[in-house]
Amino acid sequence: MPQRGQRSLFGEILNWMLAPLLVLWPMSVGLTWLVAQGIANQPFDRELAAKVRLLGREVTVQSDAERGLIGFVLPPRVAEALRPDEEDDTRYQVRGAGGEVLSGGVLLATATDEEHAAPGEVRFRDDQAGGDPVRVAYMWVPGVDRAGIGAPLVQVSETLGKRNRLATEIVKGVILPQFVILPLAVLLIWLALARGIEPLPPSLSQGVRSPSDDHRPLPFQPVFGSSIRASSPLA
Repeated sequence: MPQRGQRSLFGEILNWMLAPLLVLWPMSVGLTWLVAQGIANQPFDRELAAKVRLLGREVTVQSDAERGLIGFVLPPRVAEALRPDEEDDTRYQVRGAGGEVLSGGVLLATATDEEHAAPGEVRFRDDQAGGDPVRVAYMWVPGVDRAGIGAPLVQVSETLGKRNRLATEIVKGVILPQFVILPLAVLLIWLALARGIEPLPPSLSQGVRSPSDDHRPLPFQPVFGSSIRASSPLA
């Protein structure tokens, strides 16, 4: 019986052939998850952008003799569009030009200077609200800076339940077939390696397959049964 720790040359070659496959597979799972999250964000980001534009249309400027005042009233139809669903919590926020909160909750942080965009351009960021990770769509309202008071900021956030569920479904759709392909690949590699050593003489083939701690070179035997004679040097 072979001692524990002894390996055949066949096993060593097989291990080195399978090692890259087993290392690359977890990497492919991680990359698939990142790609799936990007794909899952797209339809929900479009929905968030539509809500932000809808919210921005309700921001108005009330001008008087001295200054312009930003006014905002949330109509019932907009409130219905911003209502949380069964899976995710949705929040909105309207900030004045000075960063003060005019409407909505105070849990959403204002956009930073690095995130500033042209009025009317919807942007997205990942943030935290009330301790929960959220996706935020935000926009500086265009056409409201007529009185020189600056553009107000509107934001809509949504928790990540639907996005994570869709990303998980995408990953399952990609990874589950690999649980069939990976064992099949291992079997094909084993068969290819076994087929590759068939032309060897039986003694060499047995030496390749048998576990041993003897690492000396295998004895040379001509494969085709012919001896090799050294040619004599020229006179």
